[in-house]
Amino acid sequence: MTGRVARAMSPRVSVVIPTVGRHTLARAVQSVLDQTYRVAEILVVADTDTPLQLPVDERIVLLRTPPGAGSGPHRQRGIEASTGSVIALLDDDDEWHPDKLRRQLDRVASYSGDQWIASSRTSVIGPGRRRRVWPRRLVGPHESVAEYLFRFTDLRFGGAMLQTSTLCFPAEIARKVRWDDDGDKPHDEPSWLIRVQAAMPELRVIQLPEVLGIYHVGGESLSRSSLDRTDEYLDWGLRHLSGESPRVRGDYLCTSPVSAAVSARSLAGVRRAILTGLRHGRPGPWALGYAVLSAVRILLLRMRSAVSAPAPSPGRKWPS
Repeated sequence: MTGRVARAMSPRVSVVIPTVGRHTLARAVQSVLDQTYRVAEILVVADTDTPLQLPVDERIVLLRTPPGAGSGPHRQRGIEASTGSVIALLDDDDEWHPDKLRRQLDRVASYSGDQWIASSRTSVIGPGRRRRVWPRRLVGPHESVAEYLFRFTDLRFGGAMLQTSTLCFPAEIARKVRWDDDGDKPHDEPSWLIRVQAAMPELRVIQLPEVLGIYHVGGESLSRSSLDRTDEYLDWGLRHLSGESPRVRGDYLCTSPVSAAVSARSLAGVRRAILTGLRHGRPGPWALGYAVLSAVRILLLRMRSAVSAPAPSPGRKWPS
């Protein structure tokens, strides 16, 4: 059956939601049940054996998997178990607007073939009371995903985004290009999109200008972590962006790994990222500026921590 005929008959949509058992799971599932386009099934793929609070609906299928595999393998597990011709992804802490699926499917209805991925803008909420809409710029239908996502054009994040919970695509795409490649960590979403685009040169990435979802950002990424993941991000960039332009590679190496260093308050991580970006690419001024400002931010965070630290007890030394 061709893609055009399948869509004319109203495609059977399977929604895949990987979860670690967050309390927000019921909210995510309910936003799927509230869709104006009725979905065929909701596959909740859980890497926990604890009881889950879910709405009551015969379309909900609960799959249990061994813990610790990561979101990519859990998505692929749901895709393999699905029966729909179209897959839509949703994270367990995000949610959809009621007309999300209908608008996306209406947009791609005129396309022949099954080489398309639909996305949209999304509301970004958090940390705290922060509210904004991302992305500021939409991707072109045949634009390089790597160029779109990683070439820095200002000092802010959010200019480009293809967030997982906005994605909708023919199931056959994910059966040809799988999500469960362990080498994709820590960026399984963009690396899957890059691999799909490389495997399907005629692929269209369609990003609707409407805001069709809500992306909830917790505060964890802003808190200090004892684990510096800078090298993990550097390794991803060197492996997955080796065929991209020096500007794209350099911009990535001076931004995403730097963000990981900021989370760990690691000046050494920022230094490694800048040196790697200059050695393996040609970062633009915005990416270099972001890296330098991030180093300043770490210094300010360290100073703030030092000022707010309690005074030592008499007769005791400051910890080294």
